[in-house]
Amino acid sequence: MEYYIYSTLTGSQAYQVYRNGGADLPIAERAILVAGGANLADKNFITPKGVVTTVSDEDLALLKQNPVFQLHKSNGFIVVEEKPAPVEKVASDMEARDESAPLTDNDFIANGQKPPKVIDNKREK
Repeated sequence: MEYYIYSTLTGSQAYQVYRNGGADLPIAERAILVAGGANLADKNFITPKGVVTTVSDEDLALLKQNPVFQLHKSNGFIVVEEKPAPVEKVASDMEARDESAPLTDNDFIANGQKPPKVIDNKREK
């Protein structure tokens, strides 16, 4: 069965699965990648509110044991669903942005600051 992981994280996350190695040192055995890219404009200047990644039963079982995955889930940046749904609909009930999301004019206004003026290198006519 496939599961759908919805994320509002700006960056992709590679959740590591470790096994015990020699001298009790953990060895990275596997990485499960959950796509990021929320609140980040693509080449067409489209800024998605969230992204979705499909994982297997086995991957989800490993992710449920990962403390970083659980932290992201408890903070509202990740939701796991059994059935596909429109990303925008699922993301509307999640934490909107993480700290690595690009700043917008509204971020400056919310802090009582004036947004920076955009300067380009074109000459005035």
